[in-house]
Amino acid sequence: MSTAVSATKEQIIQAPSPELAVPDALRAIALVNRWLQKEIGMAVSTAQARFIPASYCWHLPVHLAYGSTGPLGVIGDIYLHAATGELIGHPAAEELLQRATALAAAHGITGEDEEEN
Repeated sequence: MSTAVSATKEQIIQAPSPELAVPDALRAIALVNRWLQKEIGMAVSTAQARFIPASYCWHLPVHLAYGSTGPLGVIGDIYLHAATGELIGHPAAEELLQRATALAAAHGITGEDEEEN
């Protein structure tokens, strides 16, 4: 009986790992930035990703920044599933846009200022 148990353990250990759609932080950042660019615009982006093993997701904070001011702050968080590459948790694009507008206004940046950047 112990031979069958050790044979089963050996099979489990030698099983190949599944291929990940998002295997590293750089890929996660690129995918999320592409989505942000398409859905919101150029002033929002992410520059860091942290893998969360319990959920098998990448956590990426979304920042608002302008060339003339630099980073203004975080406006939301996005969670990207490493195995599927799908966004599984994030505020709606409209909500991120509202947060970005409010944060810009808090820093004295108006819609007219944004068009110049």
